[in-house]
Amino acid sequence: MKLFSLLSPTWAIADFVKKKYDRTTVIEVLNSFYLYLSVVSVVGVLVFQKYWASQENTSISNALSYAVVYIWSYLLLSRCHEIFWAFLRDAFDKLGDPEDKKSRLGPKDRVRLALKSYLELVLNFSLLYALVPATEGMWSSKKFPIQITDAMYFSGVTITTLGYGDFSPGHWYPQFLTVYEVFCGFILLIVCFTIYSGIRSPNKNDYE
Repeated sequence: MKLFSLLSPTWAIADFVKKKYDRTTVIEVLNSFYLYLSVVSVVGVLVFQKYWASQENTSISNALSYAVVYIWSYLLLSRCHEIFWAFLRDAFDKLGDPEDKKSRLGPKDRVRLALKSYLELVLNFSLLYALVPATEGMWSSKKFPIQITDAMYFSGVTITTLGYGDFSPGHWYPQFLTVYEVFCGFILLIVCFTIYSGIRSPNKNDYE
């Protein structure tokens, strides 16, 4: 797991905190915190592009330095890796041991966390697409998702596999992002929800 810690430092931090404090509380707090952070980030980019950008249609990738774009993208991908791995591992845990008592989360709690993570994925990938340079080398279509609203639209149609074709990635990096987003959404909505629906709600006596 050392390699995965490099790919997802946020997962490594969360795993450490879960061992130090109540696991259920940590999961719920971090889930809400990261969603809140994603919402604030998207709103911040929206406000910046509307009111403070030097030119109309200024992409966020052009407004920031390469270092900031790289670090921000790395942290966003870290969180996406964490969500993907956490729900995938949890799903396999439930298949192997439906009476798992590592946390006090019931089926409704898990579905609620999954829905919040699904929304966070849409927002995180929106920011990732917005951080991709708006050039013909990166996008094969004539339109680029310059505005964060365009990136959110592209992220939404990608994770839901609608794919209208308004924006088309031409470089391997945005192509990887689109495939990975679909894969993450598939894991959350199909695999996890199907498994969670068959889990009984935990009895408080199970933890006494």
